[in-house]
Amino acid sequence: MRLRWLFIALGLAALLLAIHLYALEHFLYWYYRWLDTPMHILAGAMMGAAVIGVLLKFRPYSYIIAILVGALGWELFEYIFGISTGQPDYVLDTFHDILNDFAGAIIIYIIARYTVWRSH
Repeated sequence: MRLRWLFIALGLAALLLAIHLYALEHFLYWYYRWLDTPMHILAGAMMGAAVIGVLLKFRPYSYIIAILVGALGWELFEYIFGISTGQPDYVLDTFHDILNDFAGAIIIYIIARYTVWRSH
């Protein structure tokens, strides 16, 4: 069952990469500023599926901490390597991105709660 979650995470990562590369090539992040929102939701879902695949037991606090580390790690990576688009509201945008990561992770958490973690 855990391997299934890791394959789901891999599939979501591949989808995320494909959309991201296409969006970069066609400047979609600049034409459609809203595209960043579903991408972060998808990234949160991918992180959530990966964490569920790794956790052996129902551990909601470990899940939340892992998602927080992943979301903050990505935002730090963007900042260090200058990937952010340089908006004047950078702090607000970063907070929004982290909330969207958690939105995707919460969707996956709910699915896991009613499937693999249903007995807890």
